[in-house]
Amino acid sequence: MEQTLPQPAHVHAPPKGFLRKYVFSLDHKVIGKQYYGLALIAVFTGMILSWLMRFHLVWPNAKILGLDLVSKTGAPGGVITPEYYLSLLTMHGTLMVFFVLTNAPFAGFGNFFLPIQIGAEDMAFPRFNMMSFWTTAAAFVVLVLAFFIPDGPPISGWTAYAPLSAVGKDAGPGLGWGQNLWAISIGLFCIGQLLGSLNFIATTLDLRTKGMTLMRMPICTWAWFITSCIGLLPSPSCYPPACFSFSIAWPAQASSFLPGWS
Repeated sequence: MEQTLPQPAHVHAPPKGFLRKYVFSLDHKVIGKQYYGLALIAVFTGMILSWLMRFHLVWPNAKILGLDLVSKTGAPGGVITPEYYLSLLTMHGTLMVFFVLTNAPFAGFGNFFLPIQIGAEDMAFPRFNMMSFWTTAAAFVVLVLAFFIPDGPPISGWTAYAPLSAVGKDAGPGLGWGQNLWAISIGLFCIGQLLGSLNFIATTLDLRTKGMTLMRMPICTWAWFITSCIGLLPSPSCYPPACFSFSIAWPAQASSFLPGWS
């Protein structure tokens, strides 16, 4: 296969200050660690939800101390209701599939090791890389906020298939703003993954070191590259369902606090 000549890597100035070095970093290694840290936070959050579900299965009528402070309607007196159990199931699945199984092996390890494996100094678009992480982190925060609204988290499952994802106060608990926040979170997550996929593809194709042909790339690099190519196809398809779900629920929700809304 014909070898492509590597393009000059984007050279950015050394970071100055704590925020630029560890928070809003352009270094692919630091960003990889940030992704991995976010995945760990999601793991422990999902693990707590899993414990609550299993505790409820063994002792359905047992009171869980402090749970009623999080959701008075979903766990009155600390006892998990069947609907709140479905909410825990939905949030657990969403956290584990999107923010753990995608973040850790793809975004975390990929950001850290892909430039090293192909001999590049950094990712092709370091600022896109930083934007990708913080967009994903914002998606995580939006998802967790569903626990602290009156409606509570959605009960649609992590796939949010219709008719389980029907929106409105009559559809079920959590299917108002809880479902909206879920849809917004997944939309933000898709934007972050889209930016990351474009970065991975550009880095793999343009920044390989001299002598590193496509057929000489490590299998892990190939895996991240193919995953990025596949990710470009479904990521844009996340936006129409998310926006459609939000647009249906918005008038019903807004009518409660916007006078004259019709």
